Order: sequence, then C-alpha cells, then structure tokens
Amino acid sequence: MLKREKVYRILAERIRSGQWQGGFKLPSEPLLCRELGVARVTLRAALEQLTSEGVLQRSRPGGTVVTADAEQKKKIIVLSGKEKVPDISRPELYIIPGIERRCLELNYEVEYMESAFLTSVLPENYLGAILLAHNFNGDEKILEKMRLLKFPLVNAHVFPHDPALTHLPSVRTDFRSAFLAGLKHLHDMGHRKVGFIMRTWEISNRRLDITPREFPALIKKAGLIFEERLLLTVPDNETDFSEELHTLIFSDAPPTALYTYSDYFAMRAYTMLQKWHVRIPEEMAVLGFSGYSSAALQSPPLSTVDFGYARVGRIAVDMLRNQDKWFGKSTPVLLSPYEVITRRSTDFYRLNFDETENPKG
Repeated sequence: MLKREKVYRILAERIRSGQWQGGFKLPSEPLLCRELGVARVTLRAALEQLTSEGVLQRSRPGGTVVTADAEQKKKIIVLSGKEKVPDISRPELYIIPGIERRCLELNYEVEYMESAFLTSVLPENYLGAILLAHNFNGDEKILEKMRLLKFPLVNAHVFPHDPALTHLPSVRTDFRSAFLAGLKHLHDMGHRKVGFIMRTWEISNRRLDITPREFPALIKKAGLIFEERLLLTVPDNETDFSEELHTLIFSDAPPTALYTYSDYFAMRAYTMLQKWHVRIPEEMAVLGFSGYSSAALQSPPLSTVDFGYARVGRIAVDMLRNQDKWFGKSTPVLLSPYEVITRRSTDFYRLNFDETENPKG
C-alpha cells in the first residue's frame, strides 16, 4: 500500500468515526507530518483526495476544516450472511442495487462488511445495518452476534420461518401467495398439466411455506392436474436435471408448461428445450419464479413471478430511516409486493388442450 493511501485511510477513519467532526480544524501540516511520519507531499496528496470528496475544505486563512456534510451524512452498513461472494443465482446481487439507489436518493452512504467484523456499537452518523441472510435454523453463530448489537438491524429477503428464529425486523415476500399467482397465470393461459422443477422439499417447503403433503391439493385447487411424475426435484443450482426433464418432456403424456423454483432453473431449462428443438411457448411454456433482470433478455423473454428484489432493498433502507417508530419497541416484518410479469415464454393460449399431445423434437 502506498504511503499516501495509508495516510488517506487514517485521516478518513478519524472523520468517519466522529473523532474529527464537522467544523473541526485539522492540526497544521508540519504537526500532522511528524505525527504520521510522512513527508509533506505525501500528506498533501491525502488531503487533496479528501477535499475532492467533499470531506475537507481548505483555505489559506482558515486552514483545513472538516465539512459539516462529513458529520451529517448518514451511513448504512450492508452485511452478507455468506462467507463467500454469492453466485449469479443469489438474490443478494439483485437486492443490493435497490439499497444503493435508495441511499443515493437520500444522500446516505453505503458500506459493505462481513458480519464477523461488525462491532456492537456504531458511530452516531450510522443509521444501522441491513443483513442479507435467510433460511436460518436458529443455531447460527451470526445470530449470537446480532443479539448483542446496540443499533438497528434489518434482515432483508427472509424465508417465512426466519423472523420467529432471528427476532429481527425483516422484509420478506409472501412466497406462497406468489407461487399460487403463478399457478393461476398458467391456468388462465389454458394449461392443465404443468411440470414443476423444484428444489428438494427441505428447501422448497421452507421458502414457499408449502408442505409436500399439501402440494398436490394446491395444484388441484388451482385447476391443474397433479401427478408425481410431473414434479422434478433438484438438490442445488449445479445439479444436472437434463435426463429427468428429457424423460418428462418426451413421455406419452407430457406437460404443456414448466413452472420452476427460480428464474435460474427456468433459464437452464431453456437451454435444454432449445437443444431438443422444443419450441417455447408453442410446444412448452416456461414460467420462472423470482424476477432476475436477465429473464427479460432470454429468447424468448421469460415470464416470471417477480419479487421486486430492488424494491426489497429500498424497503429495508426505509425501515432504517424510520427506526424511531420500532427500534427498541417491536420487530416489524414487512411484506414486499410481487407481480406476475407475462412475457413471450407463456404467451400462447392452449385453446385445444390434449393430454396426449407430445412436442416434436
């Protein structure tokens, strides 16, 4: 690390921590140079960078002063519950832009931190933190740390069972209702026999709040046919399910539509269907579930039940902004709206439903 960068970080931390507040006049350059053990040219490079960022104001008669904005600008920390950077299928990547845009509108700053390094107390200009973690079992070490915090923390995009375990203010989607809305869309488009590409029930049940026992009844209640063979379960995002899907698609009584656990699974199914020369949506409609931005870029564009991930991020920021209404008083759980976005992948009405119809491939 260059000396000027090291000096910049030391000075920026003094301002960020509140040690040097708005209106504070910095010591003279010779004094700072002696304290930090650097040459004046190195110190000035760091001071100029902080000045260009609007943190410091420099003038000949007045010296170098911390600006009022440096004291007043609020900050929010974003914490990942994962130990590694999430892959492209993870919702965190789509929630964070919503957090960033809302903070930009409110003139807040965003900082990113691993939960392991979080302290129990934050400086006054920090509104709090947003945690991006879900599917808790109650024994996670991160929960022990969260219980010791003395500042507001909101957990964004949780599973239905999480708030009862974490006791954290949360933002969540009503996944069960969202899933049923997707079923209704497929029914309205004339489909009666739908294939499902789902995660294993251990995960699907926790996310959708639908048990394996009640799943068939919900499918039938939606006006669709349920058969065990129409349900494919996939352990994780990397598992190859092409053989199982091929068997289903080219069976004597195939489904006319596929409804997937996520847009990521839907896009993987696209690749297989196109390889097998199955036309989407004329021979096989496909409906995703999550609302990834890349869904609209598929060919044909993918219909999906959109959770509005960016909106989840915005709601979490606004919860921290209005913390005086709940911090220390309650642990609110807010539902983020969802919508069925219809695109070309389901835009074909099954006018003459035929249970024996088989796509040509």
